[in-house]
Amino acid sequence: MSSAGVAVVTSTVRRFRWSNLALALAAPVVLALAPLSTASAASAPSTLCSGYQGCTIGNFTTHGYQNVSDRSYWTMYAGDNCTNYVAYVESTTYRVTAPNYDLGNGGQWASAASAHGVVVNDVPSVGAVAVWTGYSPGMSSSGHVAVVEAVGPRDSYVVVSQQHMIDADGYDWVRIMRSSAANEWENWPSGFIHFPSPVATTLEDARSHLQRP
Repeated sequence: MSSAGVAVVTSTVRRFRWSNLALALAAPVVLALAPLSTASAASAPSTLCSGYQGCTIGNFTTHGYQNVSDRSYWTMYAGDNCTNYVAYVESTTYRVTAPNYDLGNGGQWASAASAHGVVVNDVPSVGAVAVWTGYSPGMSSSGHVAVVEAVGPRDSYVVVSQQHMIDADGYDWVRIMRSSAANEWENWPSGFIHFPSPVATTLEDARSHLQRP
């Protein structure tokens, strides 16, 4: 949840947990997620896979984080930390250049990135960073970040991979509907950060036909 330059804030939020686990460098992959209608997505369970083992089968991936979690990326705290996971995926899978400024806690990423010219908006795309500001429903004061893995028809939902959750070893993939009433607990992100990436557009194009009509 935090960068190395900002104090970690723990909370009693029901899905957040702290643990240090040994975490695996993976090449960029194109995931063939089965297309879902808005109606079927709304009625399906929100959690699509849970834990490193559960998220390494089928069409899911951990991006190999479980093998490298002891390393810090973009000056984030290593281990079971949402910001370090996202920094790792953005830098390795999407080849984003490490920012030369402090992004802060997860909830501060959007404002920090925007202040340095990075596009931040409410439009999801594959490879973008989903951000929840501090004290968003279900979140701690530190906020949260996750990686957008897929986008539903007409942006009706997003699928995110994320670290620092209570599921298994802190890792899961979750489908989040734009309509908050359709979600189990994790609501639509506060915004999306689109760090410049030489491969995000290619992956978005490859996956979009599976998600959009």
